[in-house]
Amino acid sequence: MANYSIEIERNNVTLAQFLRYVRQQCEKKGIYMEIDRNEFEKPSRPESYSYTVINGEKKCHSASYRTMTNLRRKLASYKTVKGYTRFYYTDEFEEYEETKLCRHAWTEKGTNAPCKSEICKSFAYDMQTYILNWDGSMYNEICEFTFDDEKTGHGYYYQANRDAEE
Repeated sequence: MANYSIEIERNNVTLAQFLRYVRQQCEKKGIYMEIDRNEFEKPSRPESYSYTVINGEKKCHSASYRTMTNLRRKLASYKTVKGYTRFYYTDEFEEYEETKLCRHAWTEKGTNAPCKSEICKSFAYDMQTYILNWDGSMYNEICEFTFDDEKTGHGYYYQANRDAEE
């Protein structure tokens, strides 16, 4: 393992141009880029999970999108004699879907965590993998892309790898 880092920002580019440029720059430095375009655009499991071990306790955080089906009363309307429209709720129910980002935090006592700290985030156009080992070695990869219009946008890529501290 070697010590290295690369940081790239690109503006006014398509997603394909951004990822191609990042891959080329990583190859020039002999670095492997872990990001797969299909998974970057449509993650199979859009979620985030992280933990940090502090004083023997594992502090955990997670976030994921959940789509739930809910019920609500149907909305109806009628016109008054003066031509106004009045709205009211009927006794009938209808289903609707709602997608929310759900966050959770918890603590695990006396854990045997494999790392001192870890982050795994995979949302559409926003991914990160961070691992801080007990010996001080570290790996971090971040890739984000934001669309400014239908086709182009701006992106950020960062990757660092550090050997154990002596």
